[in-house]
Amino acid sequence: MNFRLILCIAMGVFTTYLGVVMLIAALRRTPEPPPPPKPNFSARATTVTDPATGEKTTYREITVSTQFVPSPAPPPPAAPRLAEP
Repeated sequence: MNFRLILCIAMGVFTTYLGVVMLIAALRRTPEPPPPPKPNFSARATTVTDPATGEKTTYREITVSTQFVPSPAPPPPAAPRLAEP
């Protein structure tokens, strides 16, 4: 056996090994992403027709609810306190 044949066999085994490892890695199940947060807004639209003129008017309302701090917020200090050296 010459060196070139052994090198070709080794490269074939290595390539086959890489292919099997990549196939197994591709078949692994990915973890589920966390559920998306609930929306903090809502939108409503109402269409009204004026009976006298037949003109259509659309009223749109967008409501956004935001909570900045947990309730109740602590009161701010009366005066800042500086550390004495």
